[in-house]
Amino acid sequence: MKNNLTVTASSFPQHKDITLLSVKGFIDTNTAPEFDKTFQSVLGENKFKLVVDLKDVNYISSAGWGLFVGEIKRIRNQKGDLVLAGMSPEVQEAYDLLQFNTILKAFPSVEQAVQKGFGKTMGSKAASAPDVEKSPAAVSAGDNPATASGGFEASRPAASSPSKSHWITKLLQPWKWF
Repeated sequence: MKNNLTVTASSFPQHKDITLLSVKGFIDTNTAPEFDKTFQSVLGENKFKLVVDLKDVNYISSAGWGLFVGEIKRIRNQKGDLVLAGMSPEVQEAYDLLQFNTILKAFPSVEQAVQKGFGKTMGSKAASAPDVEKSPAAVSAGDNPATASGGFEASRPAASSPSKSHWITKLLQPWKWF
């Protein structure tokens, strides 16, 4: 079976300390090793500020999500982070359903991922008025964090905020990986 995946790694033009992983195709059991090869290569070069551009990805299986989640502790222990950008509606639906917004931040575009995920400015665009967002703790249980922050980006909810009980949260809480 032919792999339907292309992954390229490059430094973000305005911020060389941020690595952009551009993914095209789908990430499933057959293609996950190809993604992981590039992912591990980047981590092996001690590049821990990562933006994964998913605008050209239409499907991510549990094997793909597992690659992101499996390295997040290591990345954050190195003072880095992994943020997702440009998810298609199909990928966004799985992200929401599996409640990965409690683990991984996501933004509508690579530019927003760099700005909001890493607090970097984008040159002349930064001259505009700053965005004012609610902090995760300021979002009440009835608010939709996606609409509260002006897009479908997600941030880690406050530990004390009440939320629905879901299997993935219960599964991951005992280890406190994140």
